[in-house]
Amino acid sequence: MSNSHLFEHQAMATYFKLNIYNEVEDYAKNAAQQVFKLIDELEDKLSRFRPDSDISRINKLKKDEHLPIDFETWEALKLAINCYTDSEGAFDVGVAEHMKIFRAAKQGILNEYETNKALEKAQTEKNAASIYVDPEQPRVYCVNPGMYFDLGGIGKGYALDKVDELMRDLEIETYTLSAGDSTLLIKNNVDLKPFFTYPIASKFDRKVLELSNISVSASGTFHQGSHIFDPRTGRNDFTPTFERVWVAAKTATYSDAFSTAFFILDMANIESILQSSDQILWIAYAIDGKLTILEKNELN
Repeated sequence: MSNSHLFEHQAMATYFKLNIYNEVEDYAKNAAQQVFKLIDELEDKLSRFRPDSDISRINKLKKDEHLPIDFETWEALKLAINCYTDSEGAFDVGVAEHMKIFRAAKQGILNEYETNKALEKAQTEKNAASIYVDPEQPRVYCVNPGMYFDLGGIGKGYALDKVDELMRDLEIETYTLSAGDSTLLIKNNVDLKPFFTYPIASKFDRKVLELSNISVSASGTFHQGSHIFDPRTGRNDFTPTFERVWVAAKTATYSDAFSTAFFILDMANIESILQSSDQILWIAYAIDGKLTILEKNELN
């Protein structure tokens, strides 16, 4: 199966690359247009940088106010809550204020003292806040303000999973869709294309994996420096165990969220989550320039 069609689109502060296999060109082009339209619509709903988005409106809620939201926003928030629970708080979307402070510090707007004071205040307010996502209907309640949502750690993965739903409706069986260098969704008819190759590398090591019907996300500090922080403490001054982490999961939402969470957690917690999760399939990590791959079945 050699014929493939590559399409690219900029959204969610990254480049999406869609490669469709074994389809006629016109049908693939039409599918790509629908895919990128869907991603743009999701960004309009989920981005805190869009003033009229659901997330922006949630972040403006005052005490005792509530807000009806779109189904996709509701679904993404419920998945984020699941990831928060499953990661024991290492993944948290209620950190938009922290992200603003880190960005201001990086731009030189805040000095070190001002940054620390602002982070302490943001963490205290977040811990005292309560935002309730109704599990029965798409509505959010502000019980106590002070927590502000940023879906950057899950939004791209969620978008890839929504694209997968669309591709199934379009009866496209074999394609890859990536969101920058962070998350890749692979779908393939194994009878026509048994697997895709996926290289991972560290300073002294390189492996080429054969992947089928899976999502993989990567997280680390090599490209962006210490942009990852621990939402349990509100700080980024921890010393990470890993240089880079890759997480493979059944859905892109979970691989996206847990690549960030696992970068923060220690091996004991990671192994416990990997063993109990019905979503996460394996992890790979780099320590001292060497790669290790840990699969669920190795923990039995």
